[in-house]
Amino acid sequence: MKYYLIQLLAAYFVGISCSISVEEPRKMILKTAIIDTAGWGLYLFCLDFFHWSIILSTYIAGLLIASLSHGFARLFKEPVTVFFIPGFFTLVPGGGMYRTAFYLFQGNTPRGLSELSTTLFIALAIALAVFTCDTTVQIIFNQKLPKFIRRNRKHKNS
Repeated sequence: MKYYLIQLLAAYFVGISCSISVEEPRKMILKTAIIDTAGWGLYLFCLDFFHWSIILSTYIAGLLIASLSHGFARLFKEPVTVFFIPGFFTLVPGGGMYRTAFYLFQGNTPRGLSELSTTLFIALAIALAVFTCDTTVQIIFNQKLPKFIRRNRKHKNS
């Protein structure tokens, strides 16, 4: 239990640090750190209690971060990117890219390629979570339906 509290506290401070480094509005710094902490907490929960893969855990945590970001953006009348950037900071696979380069420079090509594939899939999971949430929000709020849905509706009505 102590391990998880330390992890969540560290995620909170990472959120604050990232918010300061990207020059967020002062009134949003603590709010973006909450999103970061919630995402990291769900990531740890999926990894340790459900024993899901890193990639699936990243996707699920990314969905939470993207959803909270959209909710906070509407609640506090700020752009969504104000909450996205610090929110995803803990999930970005920077360590994976470092290990990829390390193993490739050491000549351990199979291990380097393995790290590269895992890192790319984690990055893809983050991008897919953002895309999924953005598309869902657009459909729910009827801002603009995706092109393939608009095209199919035109053919059904004809």
